[in-house]
Amino acid sequence: MDNQKKCLFEKFGGDQQVSELIDQFYYKVLFDKLLRDKFLKADMSRVRYQQKRFFAQMMGDANTQYTGRDLIEVHKNLNITNQQFDKFKTHLKNIAQDMEIPKEDVEELLLHVEKHRDLIVFQK
Repeated sequence: MDNQKKCLFEKFGGDQQVSELIDQFYYKVLFDKLLRDKFLKADMSRVRYQQKRFFAQMMGDANTQYTGRDLIEVHKNLNITNQQFDKFKTHLKNIAQDMEIPKEDVEELLLHVEKHRDLIVFQK
């Protein structure tokens, strides 16, 4: 009966909720002194669009295919630190909690995100 288990994307509430999560997230990031500089030159509507697709796929949505640039390509010249990556995760966690996502689903999401640390953090 394992195939009856909902994927994380479904547990979060699908497209609408994941979109909301990412929108809220970038709203927070752009007001965060530690993080906002990384996005000053970015086209934020494009960033949000790609991030929504990336998260949907990462969270197990079979219908979404991330087609953005390779994560290493995107991040290698941004000098992102472990501290910034941790702050990114903190914002994500707080927003998911505000959205009343169950604790274990939030933890699962953060584990997925953590797996990408080495593709994003280049400032050791």
